[in-house]
Amino acid sequence: MIKILKWLLAGLLLLTLLAALVGYWLLRSSGRPQVDGELRLSGLSAPVKVLRDAAGVPYIFAANTPDLFRAQGFITAQHRLMQMELFRATWRGELAASFGEAALPSDVRMRVLGIQRNGERHAQRIGPQTRAFLQPYVDGINAYVRDHASEHPIELRIAGLQPRSWSVSDLVTLVHFVHYNHATNFKSEVVAQKLIDRLGRERARELFPLNRNPDWPAGTTDAAPDAPTTATARLDLDWADLLFAPETLNHQGLGSNNWAVGPSRSASGKAMLSNDPHLDNRILPGMWHPVGLFAPGIQAVGAALPGMPGILIGRTRHVAFGVTNAYGDVQDLYVETLDPADPQRYLDGGTSRPFEVVNEVIRIQDGAAPGGVREQTLKVRFTRRGPVISDHPGLGPKGDQLLVLRSTDAEVLAPQLGFEGLLTAPNAAALDTELQKIDLMMFNFVFADDQGAIGHRATGAVPIRAGADGSVPRQPPADGSDDWTGFIPKDRMPGQFNPARAWVGTANHDTRPAGFPWYYTSYLAPGYRYQRMSEVLDQASGMSVDDHWALMRDDRNLQSDVLRPLIVAALQDDPVHGDLAALLKTWDGVDRAEAAAPLVYQALYREIALGTFVDELGEQTAADMLSTWYFWQQRFDALVSTPNAVWFDDVRTPERKENLADVIRAAAPRARAAIEALQGQDMATWQWGQAHRLAFVSPLRRKGSGQELVGGFSLDKSGSGETLNRGVYDFKAPYDVKFFASMQLVVDFGDPDKIEAVLAGGVSERHFQPHQNDQAKRWAAGQRTAWWFNPAQAEAMAVSRATLTP
Repeated sequence: MIKILKWLLAGLLLLTLLAALVGYWLLRSSGRPQVDGELRLSGLSAPVKVLRDAAGVPYIFAANTPDLFRAQGFITAQHRLMQMELFRATWRGELAASFGEAALPSDVRMRVLGIQRNGERHAQRIGPQTRAFLQPYVDGINAYVRDHASEHPIELRIAGLQPRSWSVSDLVTLVHFVHYNHATNFKSEVVAQKLIDRLGRERARELFPLNRNPDWPAGTTDAAPDAPTTATARLDLDWADLLFAPETLNHQGLGSNNWAVGPSRSASGKAMLSNDPHLDNRILPGMWHPVGLFAPGIQAVGAALPGMPGILIGRTRHVAFGVTNAYGDVQDLYVETLDPADPQRYLDGGTSRPFEVVNEVIRIQDGAAPGGVREQTLKVRFTRRGPVISDHPGLGPKGDQLLVLRSTDAEVLAPQLGFEGLLTAPNAAALDTELQKIDLMMFNFVFADDQGAIGHRATGAVPIRAGADGSVPRQPPADGSDDWTGFIPKDRMPGQFNPARAWVGTANHDTRPAGFPWYYTSYLAPGYRYQRMSEVLDQASGMSVDDHWALMRDDRNLQSDVLRPLIVAALQDDPVHGDLAALLKTWDGVDRAEAAAPLVYQALYREIALGTFVDELGEQTAADMLSTWYFWQQRFDALVSTPNAVWFDDVRTPERKENLADVIRAAAPRARAAIEALQGQDMATWQWGQAHRLAFVSPLRRKGSGQELVGGFSLDKSGSGETLNRGVYDFKAPYDVKFFASMQLVVDFGDPDKIEAVLAGGVSERHFQPHQNDQAKRWAAGQRTAWWFNPAQAEAMAVSRATLTP
């Protein structure tokens, strides 16, 4: 009997191994895209040549612009069809149909926000120039979906997604989707309201974000009017009250660094530009699709978002550009009131109005349901300002109040998107003019041109508000008027052109010029990264590509300079924790992966912040605020400059009055315990990188063992949320990296052949095939690749050649 069981077990193991080998073979061999020879692309007016280099980067050569974009849509679908279908299923609120109950919160969020509805409305209003810009790209996607089903990625079937035809409306909706993901101010408003609920309005304002442009002269004050808030004093708001639940208030880590230097600071004597967008880019192959584009009047290489023609980052014949998130405030939460006589209506300026109602049906994969799918209805109510995002019943002491989200993407539906002219702008000044046409993405564009000009422009249509600013939820005007009275003039948005210091740069910080007269936003990054950028670039001369690359990978943490000396002073004589102070005393403030000091500092930083605020705010509200890093960091720096500030006194011990040193001493044992739980008691073995890990994962297996089998890998990450070499972790779940440089790029106009860049990912989404993660491994090693700008070099370096034929 035992012998039989052994044979059965051996047989089962053999079957399991065979199944795994079959699965591997299917993924590796099925749906392999054709990269050599001829492929049919209907709608072309002439053949199109597609070269690919050793990294799989495609270079597309067309006889005219429509054929160029048609081919770009086709090639992008070849590389990223599953990713594009996932994007579309996300913004349409259709993920649950493939992924079940776990995806339902995302679907509810998208249906309430109306991303798809707004995109469809906008698509109906775009002008002929924009339609002509988008339609060929759509046609290329559809030709691949329709005519090349045999090479569609098997990953689509595994994910339960069925490719469908695309439309111009889908591409416009992608812009709205990106807009929503960049416009995160309403989350900051939720945090602000929770502080008001807990502390009262006046005391809460002591903790509101502190924003100041580091370039302002000493003594400069904010010129924007400090308008009084008109929000209800108390809503008793909880994040779970929102239809968006259970989306958490973790760090909105969309960020980036970009800078450009003029000829006087470069070794080549030409302008140079660098950019590294910070995203949650852990899912392979990453967000960006690299491409070279060549047609009469167009010569460009850089990175595009899959689903958008052209490039968003890179260089053309005459200009180069890169982006960071500008965080312009294009969202407001309104506290609206139900009509007490009829809960199906609301009050607006004393007038009772009916809610507009949209009934949605969400399909959810469910093995227990007939046919494997069940349906859930969702009723979305709208006031004239936007969708009601608070759950039923109402908020406030009487339960008669609602939160309504107003956003520009539902109202600013211009005939152009603003990206149409980026590839053909003849110089930096003309590019600036094109950028001012963008309404729905709040970017800081930094740019340069082949004549040596450099500049910066913040984009997006940012409302001018009457009455209160946008930092907290607001009451609608009592007279029923519109308190969005216009938009900041595009040529007055933050920006500069050819400054005397011969460099420009942004790091999600406050870029408003001194004297800026309008409220712009209340949610911006602290100045640490920009100040470090300034330290280096103010002294720079003869900069090479290597110098720019080194600055993108710079690990100097300037925030630590604020708190570190105070930690050392408080702990250096502590008989138990003095060793922590000794370690930090000799630390140079560089967040090296192999060092212990950054780990000690980050653990103490967290615990000191918690120890400061939990007593007044309670654990949940404190965690919500502290998880929104940009909300509190610069304000906290100001607080620690006053060690006896009332916030450091623990209200739970009325017999004592604590100061910052007491908070630090109380934090030390908690910080040590947290580190020891991760890495043991021997300080000599502690390493920041062992805690601060970055894991690249497959979209088909995001958690659990076996990641390496499907392209995933992990690494120890240097840097932190405060360094140019970014590595942001979730405050509530330290220290795994979530946001980091999704790509890195340097353009030197003195180099006619190439730009130097690397993706934190790869070109293709296909598993077990080249270029899913090859650039991510180069990125992890600090290496870079050439993306060819010179057509002759693209030809010389090609490892595959395809011709798309009509």
